[in-house]
Amino acid sequence: MFLFAEILRSIAIVLLIFSASFYLRHLDKIKKQRKLSKTEFTHSIIIQTGYGLIAISLLITVFGR
Repeated sequence: MFLFAEILRSIAIVLLIFSASFYLRHLDKIKKQRKLSKTEFTHSIIIQTGYGLIAISLLITVFGR
């Protein structure tokens, strides 16, 4: 059961990364056309921070062993 939960968590993380990357690309296209609203700008910062945290956690996982 624990293995199944880990697999589901991994799939969810991958789906969230893909959906966030598409949304970030969409925000970049909008940013070229006009100024981002406060909400869009906040989403952009949160997504970029999330990518950084994921990268740091992967580095800790790989080199921490």
